[in-house]
Amino acid sequence: MNIKEEEGIKREFQLERVILFSDAVFAIIITIMVLEIKLPEGLRHAGSEKIREAFLELIPKLLGYITAFFFVGMFWSKHLKLFSYLKDYTNTLIVYNLIFLFFISLFPFAVSIMTGTLSPSNPTGLMVYFFVIGFSMLSQTLLAGYLVRNAQSICYNSNEIEKNLQWKAQRINFVLLPLLFIYLGICLYMNVRPEVYGIGFVLWGLTLTRLRRKYYKGESGDVPLIARLFRSRKRKKIPAEDTD
Repeated sequence: MNIKEEEGIKREFQLERVILFSDAVFAIIITIMVLEIKLPEGLRHAGSEKIREAFLELIPKLLGYITAFFFVGMFWSKHLKLFSYLKDYTNTLIVYNLIFLFFISLFPFAVSIMTGTLSPSNPTGLMVYFFVIGFSMLSQTLLAGYLVRNAQSICYNSNEIEKNLQWKAQRINFVLLPLLFIYLGICLYMNVRPEVYGIGFVLWGLTLTRLRRKYYKGESGDVPLIARLFRSRKRKKIPAEDTD
């Protein structure tokens, strides 16, 4: 084995370490979030009414965990797709990846604030949660953009990566997400009701969906798995019944 082959094996091993480290961060985040869901102590000899009240108090934390699990799972799935194209790495790629993982690691903090303080008169926790989601999306878009710009040197199938990542639609995040942050800031300043915060994310999602349909019509791409399964079921032809 010559020096070049040894260097190639070493680089491949180091890339695997980057991927394993990223997967470990995602796993730890999910574990930390679920540890927040626990009944208060002292219920061993409590009556059924008190236990029921304790369960009802856990509902906000449970809903917060479910939504956060969905977003973290979505980010992990996209991260898996991005890194599946890599054949090499650079120091800049590691920096972009660490920035992305930093914002992802804020999910347990954001969920605890949101579920602990959310009320019609105090939407600060919800704003923090939305900001964490937004910055996670923006940092992952930066990571994807770096792969597209350097596809020739660090990616397999470099000629197809822009299409596979639906980059023409994804790059609009560089415009939409800063606008979303401004919208959230205005909502906080005007002290609007918590549900108004979600309107910005709805508009962001609709805009991104329209761009995907415009540039990548007929391709599944990053369409959610449930939507793809629903479409596939609709396309199945129902066999004609035997009338004999």
